Amino acid sequence: MNNLFIPGSETAFIASALEALHDSTRIQGEVLDTPNDDTVAAVLLTINGRKLRYDCEIKKKVDRYALPLNLLNRLGNAQRALLVSSPLSPDMATRCRDIGLQFIDTAGNAYINDGAGIYIYVTGRRGDAEIQFPANNTMTPGALRMMFAALAEPTLLNAPYRDISMHARIAIGAISKAFDTLESRELIGSTADGKRMIRTPELFLNEWASGYAGRLKPKLRKYRFAIDNLDEFLNWSPGFRLSAWGGEPAAMILTGHLKPQECTVYIDMDDPHALKDIVKSFRLRADPRGRIEIVEMFWNPDHFADSFPTVPLHLIYADLMASHDSRNIAVARQLVPGIIQHVHDTTR
Repeated sequence: MNNLFIPGSETAFIASALEALHDSTRIQGEVLDTPNDDTVAAVLLTINGRKLRYDCEIKKKVDRYALPLNLLNRLGNAQRALLVSSPLSPDMATRCRDIGLQFIDTAGNAYINDGAGIYIYVTGRRGDAEIQFPANNTMTPGALRMMFAALAEPTLLNAPYRDISMHARIAIGAISKAFDTLESRELIGSTADGKRMIRTPELFLNEWASGYAGRLKPKLRKYRFAIDNLDEFLNWSPGFRLSAWGGEPAAMILTGHLKPQECTVYIDMDDPHALKDIVKSFRLRADPRGRIEIVEMFWNPDHFADSFPTVPLHLIYADLMASHDSRNIAVARQLVPGIIQHVHDTTR
């Protein structure tokens, strides 16, 4: 569903947001009459004597955690893109700030960061008719396990339930509900011959990444450790179908564009020696703020091993995006084309 908002005119809606911005920050703004062909409108903000031009994206309702990320990926130049919306919840405002999506809303909340000294962040203001954002209670861990499997092997969407259960470690009885959830959220659909398919791979990916960070990962067994020499740990070699690099080390292996500051490792915790061997070999010390994170493989390690020595691309993407680190987010975006292409290639 397209929730583009045009209350009488785009100009009137943007003007109301600019008026609210002035009330909350004293920033002057004006709507320009010469937007780019591919934008709804453009604005000019005057801040401390400096003029900043933005192309606007208008959304009436921003109630999906993945929507800001979808917008950011689509808009391209984040430094010159501005979301204009009805009042954002504090959580959604924080989400936009963390991923670098600048915004203003009709309550006077705003995030503006030109990367050259101007930084504005206002949140918590309520409009006359604040939108209530429902909690995402339908995206269950079972549905997220299904999404993980579908991004790894899209053909599993049409596999027997027993095969799906074996690959994704989801109870057979939960599979039907997972499909219902994904269909109700318009994340999967059907082809002309009745086969299930991922409708919009990029949306599916971002819903998966947001859901994994917020709903599935918190339920997994995971530990953090400190180490004296992180570079020494980076020389560790995962065991095939027993462990794999995730997060920053995986991104370093795949792109060469990131020097890890933290290490994420996924291991088969059903193996009684896997965790103990790593801890002992590198003299790791339990530390809730340590730079090494060890997480259980929540899938069957006998499957989805084609990416070894890393976990599948979409899991690397999810961990990088959840870090809220601008370096990681930039690298995560480099992974998106490969993930999308894999879905298309597998479903042809």
